[in-house]
Amino acid sequence: MRSAVLLALLLAAGAGARAEVVDGVAAIVGDEVVLLSEVRTAMQTMLARVPQGQQLSPDDMRQLRDGAVKSLIDDKLVLQVAKQQGVVATEDEIDEAVAGIAQEENVPVDAIYSAAAQQGLDRSAYREQLGKQITRMKMVSGSVQGRVRVSEQDVRELYDERYGNVKPGERIRVLHILLAVPPDAPPDAREKLHGLALRLRQEAQEKGDFGALARQYSAAPTGPAGGLTVFREDDVPASLKEAIRGLHPGEITAPIANAHGVNLFQYLDRFDPSSVSYEQAAPKLRAELIERRSMPEFEKWLGEVRKNRYVEVVAPELR
Repeated sequence: MRSAVLLALLLAAGAGARAEVVDGVAAIVGDEVVLLSEVRTAMQTMLARVPQGQQLSPDDMRQLRDGAVKSLIDDKLVLQVAKQQGVVATEDEIDEAVAGIAQEENVPVDAIYSAAAQQGLDRSAYREQLGKQITRMKMVSGSVQGRVRVSEQDVRELYDERYGNVKPGERIRVLHILLAVPPDAPPDAREKLHGLALRLRQEAQEKGDFGALARQYSAAPTGPAGGLTVFREDDVPASLKEAIRGLHPGEITAPIANAHGVNLFQYLDRFDPSSVSYEQAAPKLRAELIERRSMPEFEKWLGEVRKNRYVEVVAPELR
């Protein structure tokens, strides 16, 4: 159940607050703190993505720990700026998000809160954590306005690349993550990667970041580009054809095993490039280019925010 994934993530986020009495301070961010328990919880979430049996060196663990600290500090900064700018998620926006999750899961709204309670989050805590996620998405959108430039020429070049001078015939467009299995991998390697694929699928469903996960995890040649892959109808593997049958745009397949490893696909759309005019494709292509260029700009914006805020990692073990 997709909502259970969200609830598990929110429970992890709330665990640190309950440990404040007995826990230490990891970092100071303005007039707020990041707790050591929050760092540990974030690290556990990151470690859950590592295939079982994969050994992490001390340097790997330090990088993972530093990444957890940075992520938590960034979250604090985003929320602080959001409060100043008055763009914190409203009660109506949270209601809408809960209703959307319930509709996607085909369950009553009350079932979402009941699932949250089973995970240790009461109604108020669940809504608080969901509100933080909505606020971050609003800040990502707002912070890059005016920074991301997509010209008509940029859109035209992408149109020519994707639709120009192609033979008629339907194409299927997907995002792809390949978790590769080495030839000398032990027999249980696929099972472990299957578990990782399920966790990535859940995270992508919740956060809408399949492309970012592809850039981070995919061993396919398309990984650095967010996993974007276009198949001719006749070239679509039978296993993928079956997996995407009935899917709506944006939905993600279950893990698919093949000779190369374990695969996930996010179905985007079907189209015949020879019949798609520039006017038809331009809005979607422009949106794609804006999304592709937004996250680097958001990181730049966050860097500027850090320079103007008091941020200090105070726990000796984290320095």
